[in-house]
Amino acid sequence: MSQRSPSVTLSALIASVTAVGQAAGATCRVLAYRESVPLGSSGAFVALVGENRSFQIGLLSDPLGWQSFDALVHDQTPGLEDAHVAARLVTLAARALQASVPEAGALALGLPLFVDGGVVIGKDAVVQAADIVLGQTRALLVLLERRRS
Repeated sequence: MSQRSPSVTLSALIASVTAVGQAAGATCRVLAYRESVPLGSSGAFVALVGENRSFQIGLLSDPLGWQSFDALVHDQTPGLEDAHVAARLVTLAARALQASVPEAGALALGLPLFVDGGVVIGKDAVVQAADIVLGQTRALLVLLERRRS
């Protein structure tokens, strides 16, 4: 982990997650920045894809974290599966990013993909991540961007 400054895109993503949390009455704070994704977490990724740029936005936590996040995203349907909660939360964050960053608005939003246990990241991807606390729950916010040739 490092305390370096995030990229503009990661900063905008953190602001988007903060906005999603605030809409549900939860604050968001960054604990640290990292350039790796550790094994052992579950969550969801969603793609934002365009002609010249593409991102994978992910949110990872543990099973107790997803139970806690359920309260942030449920629509009068308590007890949702972790995969559903993760997919809803990461999709809300991606949509907020699209709405707040002009160049992200031109990107197409993909369908969420649930992951459990680990993520294999290709050599052509730049990894940016932030350990965050959303409400009282710790999570890892991940931004993968394909290296430009």
